[in-house]
Amino acid sequence: MAPQKIVTIAGSDILAGGGIQADLATFNEYGLFGLSVITSIVTVTAEDFTIHPVDLVTVAEQLEAIFALTDVAGIKVGLLPSVAHIELVAQYLRRYAQHLPIIIDPVMAFKETQDVTVQELVMAFKQELLPLATVMTPNLVEAEFLTGMTINTQADLVAAGHKLLETGAQAVVVKGGARIAGDMAVDVIVTTSGEQLLINPKETTIFNNGAGCTFASAIASQLVQGIPVMAAVTDAKDFVYQAIKNGVILNKQFNVGNVWQAARRIKETTNHEN
Repeated sequence: MAPQKIVTIAGSDILAGGGIQADLATFNEYGLFGLSVITSIVTVTAEDFTIHPVDLVTVAEQLEAIFALTDVAGIKVGLLPSVAHIELVAQYLRRYAQHLPIIIDPVMAFKETQDVTVQELVMAFKQELLPLATVMTPNLVEAEFLTGMTINTQADLVAAGHKLLETGAQAVVVKGGARIAGDMAVDVIVTTSGEQLLINPKETTIFNNGAGCTFASAIASQLVQGIPVMAAVTDAKDFVYQAIKNGVILNKQFNVGNVWQAARRIKETTNHEN
């Protein structure tokens, strides 16, 4: 039986921890065939990163080609480097994909310039993309940008999730990160039916580059296969936990390493063989 097709619309990470590369690797681990629309190329050094946007005509041509297919099963959206890119992608999603699961990871990896301000991008996300989301997956900082809140506690996470639900998204996962006090990592899932906290021990490791992209792609991979949101998010948490715990070191110049999307499968295979 042929695998289902799923699309990532995101940036290319040359170090392959996040972005298109992480998405495609995750799709493959869940038994899907990944397609891609590249919105930017991100170059990374030990000191800095630079986002090189792909011009809008080329992005539009990629979207036209993708949506000429009739059997796309779902969409995951990541890095969009400008308001114009957000508006363009939203236009195509409204036209071709509103019947599909759409997972929005509202990446805010921007440096403010005269041409790009975070506030303009936030407004575009809220007006154009978030109303189309089956699930949105902001981290704590992105949730602060999108809500205007300061998030320090579990109660703040829950409040932010409910506020983001008002944008029109069907479900919101706010990832608490290291700033929530204590030894536990806390995420919250908020839907129109209620909320649920996901609490796991914090994993103190440098191997977290690409965790957010991988998490959103793991959720997307399951939604296209009919898994309910809560179960998809719970499994995605485990998938990313294993990917972080067994991450890939880059070299001594970098103070972070990449998550490894194959980690859970390799671990399960090894355990089975033993």
